Amino acid sequence: MPSIEDRIQAIEDRDEIRELTARYCHAVRDGAGEAVVDLFTEDGALEMNDRKFEGHGELRQAYGASMRQPTPRAFIQNHVIDLDGDRATGQCSVEIRAVEKGRAFTAAGHYDDTYRRDNGSWRFARRLLHIYHWVPLADGWGDDAEGTGPPNPLE
Repeated sequence: MPSIEDRIQAIEDRDEIRELTARYCHAVRDGAGEAVVDLFTEDGALEMNDRKFEGHGELRQAYGASMRQPTPRAFIQNHVIDLDGDRATGQCSVEIRAVEKGRAFTAAGHYDDTYRRDNGSWRFARRLLHIYHWVPLADGWGDDAEGTGPPNPLE
């Protein structure tokens, strides 16, 4: 059985990693590209939509001037973290709300993350974003042509 110190360290590590993802969401919301980049290790990577950005230079391109205005609002939940010393992996679900050209959009997906303790702080070593849907809010994400969506399970 792990010592009480090891158990407390694991709790603190998981909490810091959860806050890392929260800081990421807030920095993206604020359009703070450099703050987002600082959450990654120097060799960190972001992968999404068959694109990969590696290292702080490429991450600056991804999160710099190309950040949408107004920026998307991301909401993280269902976080699972597996610790292995100064490395960890995790998954978290994401819901995204955005406005593009005056039209509201909704999106959902999840991140597969790899974390590394870097100079005493947890950072992203890799984020792989899987998007399930990114659709106009008015259209919904169901496949029915009338837009009525699935039956409400609470009715």
